[in-house]
Amino acid sequence: MPLFYWCFLWFIALFGSMPLWAQQGDKYQIAAAQLSGLFNTPADAGQTQTDAGVYYQLLSQILKDTGLASQYEIVVLPMKRAKNDFARGQFACYAPGLDTFDAPERQLLAKDILSSSPFNYAMVKVLSRPKHTLVKSAADISGKDLISIVRGVPVNAQMQRILDNAMQSYTVNSERENLQMLMSGRVNYSLVFYPDVLAAYRELGLTEYFPFDKKYSPLTIRDNLICHQRHKKAFLQIEAAIKRYQQQGLLQKILLDYYLPAEMLR
Repeated sequence: MPLFYWCFLWFIALFGSMPLWAQQGDKYQIAAAQLSGLFNTPADAGQTQTDAGVYYQLLSQILKDTGLASQYEIVVLPMKRAKNDFARGQFACYAPGLDTFDAPERQLLAKDILSSSPFNYAMVKVLSRPKHTLVKSAADISGKDLISIVRGVPVNAQMQRILDNAMQSYTVNSERENLQMLMSGRVNYSLVFYPDVLAAYRELGLTEYFPFDKKYSPLTIRDNLICHQRHKKAFLQIEAAIKRYQQQGLLQKILLDYYLPAEMLR
């Protein structure tokens, strides 16, 4: 075989399987799990990048302020794909962070993953249809109940007990669909993430919220950024920016109604 063809095959073998972000001239990518109102694409939210969710806006601002925007970009993907591809090394970083990985998924992560300070928090709430009993523990769900939950969200032991206690559970694609299940009467309870569900209320034009027990939350997670070790230099710049934004009150200013201060979790 001519030398040219050997060289060509060698080039394809060496570079053809490299992740997109690793190829020369491309930016490293931060995988963002699609969350309505938080991480969603411009096409979902409106016509401009600034409409693409408050978490998107926050990380974009941090990349700009740190000068990392010339090297890193945010790509919004379904949560399951974003997590899996990050674990396989396809992406430099992932948000909204480590707490969205359940125990089996964490086994796929490298042991030296970098995990930032939280830029926000999220709590699971159990919404109920009006006049139904508010859920204060997993024991309040019985074999007569129907419940819905968004596909791919982290499920801890307490949430799993709730789902197991119900007569039937349904998985939906978004918090908007969760609310629609309640509105239609197809379920009498829904497991939702607050503050994510606030965007769903707005999308549906609902001014009255479904009731829930304000003291009960079967899961609280830290929303943050995780990165592979080889991106430590950029990670440390982002980490410093998150802390600075917190001290200066910029997190609350950017996230607005979606900001959940740590004191609310006590």
